Amino acid sequence: MISIYGDWRAYQEAVAAFFREIGCTASVEAQITGARATHKVDVDVIFRHYGIECRWIVECKLWKGHVEKENVLTLKGIVEDVGADRGIIFCENGFQSGARDATRLTNILLVTSLEEFKRTVRLNETRTALVYRCSDQQGAPPIDAFPNGDQPQHLLSYGGRVFVANWETGNIAVVDPTSKSIESIVHLDKYEVASNSVSGRAISQYPPGEMACADGKLFVGQVFSEFVLAIDIETQSVVKRIIVPGGGEGAIAASQDGGYVYFASNRVNRLFIIDTATYEYQEVDYPRGGGGSMCVLPHPSRPLLYLGIQRGGSLNGRSYFGGNCFLATYDLTERRYIGNLYLAEVENGRSDDATPACLTYDKEDSCLFVGLFQSQRGICRVDEHGQKILANFRFAPNDHNKHVPWVDPLSQALYRDKLLSVNRNNCELVTLDKRSGRIESAIFLGDAPNGPRAVVIVDDVAIISYPARQGLIFHDLPSG
Repeated sequence: MISIYGDWRAYQEAVAAFFREIGCTASVEAQITGARATHKVDVDVIFRHYGIECRWIVECKLWKGHVEKENVLTLKGIVEDVGADRGIIFCENGFQSGARDATRLTNILLVTSLEEFKRTVRLNETRTALVYRCSDQQGAPPIDAFPNGDQPQHLLSYGGRVFVANWETGNIAVVDPTSKSIESIVHLDKYEVASNSVSGRAISQYPPGEMACADGKLFVGQVFSEFVLAIDIETQSVVKRIIVPGGGEGAIAASQDGGYVYFASNRVNRLFIIDTATYEYQEVDYPRGGGGSMCVLPHPSRPLLYLGIQRGGSLNGRSYFGGNCFLATYDLTERRYIGNLYLAEVENGRSDDATPACLTYDKEDSCLFVGLFQSQRGICRVDEHGQKILANFRFAPNDHNKHVPWVDPLSQALYRDKLLSVNRNNCELVTLDKRSGRIESAIFLGDAPNGPRAVVIVDDVAIISYPARQGLIFHDLPSG
């Protein structure tokens, strides 16, 4: 039998991969201990439904012949012994009549096509609840975890939903923050890599980078690929793969009218101004000597664009050994840079290795907040022209940050007269007075590798992504 799956191991992996895609935990060649014996099964599938953990035992038979009755009875016995909810046998070549007869009035399902099974499931997909998990660390809040072990990174709030960029499986989850459930999943492109399998290759998915919504579409930098993707929000279909020099690693933001998205590349020293209707783009070089960007943000009402540049800046005409990061302000009407603000701190003739990590504009006070990665300066409050630092909001390392003197404020959000900051190295969400920088509260988010990543606010709730904890933290904000 000629198979698109290559060999039986690839078939097992393909089945497991699909269950992971739809939000399940799937372990290949798992050992499961039952009431009477220990069993080795092809794929062990675990998920939660209505808050109850469910288990399916899956066998994958890439055989030349048909599956027989004895194989069905064997699986039925394993399902009963381990207390599983269902057993499934996949066999592309079909089943003997006796095997089919043996499944009557049982919880055994026979599947003759993985691809048809996929289509059927996707036509009937319903919401998947995030899994509520308490922390075993004192003082750490519970987390609502992705059931397939995803590692959420970037967040984008749009239309009452939160788009969650998940790295582990290369998808974007659309989360309803009210019900704390996954409404749908957008899968990114796949690519082929060498592996130690019999076929010598494996299929992986590109991870999503930052996201922006414009013209009814979700634009996302597809990391490690050559594309920025345009995804129709209503149908969740990829409608355009925009090839940009340097690929999809960089920062992205949308204009207020939705006519353009701005992609600041982290691989080539250029800004791409992309028309959201035609997908054509203009290229703008970074200021002379500038290289790399992790954040870009348009002014909410003026034709200004702010870019955090990682290296190549100068202070009073002088560049120092080190990073020399800076904030560049680009006038979209005049098509020239009108601001170049040095953000690095210099000590003993050397610039620190700071990088602007996030930008937040305060419309009420007409100023900009710049969160700095690997900098003791913390957050800079900058005038709206991007020409003057108004204040530095510095943070001290806490007990969870024992190795570096900076806290890495990777993400920010404004809430009334407060500024919220996710300080990665301190494993905390800090609430500050947005004008004075005075810290009003610091919430411990749990100590896990690489700390929390991003924050958005929906109504009166701060939603924080925590990759290593594999989920989202929902933190109620004071409404008074």
